[in-house]
Amino acid sequence: MDNADREIEARWIKVDEKKMAAKLESIGAKIMHESFFKEWVFAYPEWQSQNKRIRVRDDGKKSWVTYKSNETFEVDSTQEIEIESSSSHNSARILEKIGIPMVRYQEKKRISYLLGDVKIDFDFWPKIPMVLEIEAPTKEQVMETAERLGLKWEDAIFVNQKILHKEYFGIDLDLVREYKF
Repeated sequence: MDNADREIEARWIKVDEKKMAAKLESIGAKIMHESFFKEWVFAYPEWQSQNKRIRVRDDGKKSWVTYKSNETFEVDSTQEIEIESSSSHNSARILEKIGIPMVRYQEKKRISYLLGDVKIDFDFWPKIPMVLEIEAPTKEQVMETAERLGLKWEDAIFVNQKILHKEYFGIDLDLVREYKF
């Protein structure tokens, strides 16, 4: 996998949003933006074993088409290739027309912070508590930021949201066609 296509990130659950926001402010992190995402997830059934999917995402201002794959689950194992799209609706229609099945429509809210070149996201999904994500150019930066925020590395989660939902909250997103607020 090309390093340019890698996402280096870790997630934590059971994090107090207000305390973490105060901690981020105290160390100089700035809120970049708050977003509401509409997402359409597409995948062939045979992609399940490598956790491959194509996501169309729209935040009301921009839309993207993203290919994601997780052959393993490590801090730096997510392959991600992303392009901007002029229309989330038409992007989704193209994927459907070429035969890639849409498996789910989902929504999430996000508050994004920036600390140097490290991005910290508070992700809010419809039926689970907030998930904190740290994404950085290197594993060391993810680990250092986690330490600065008082997060334990052994509590970090490296699975994708579909697996996180199932393993930690008992929600099988494979059985959900619409996951929205």
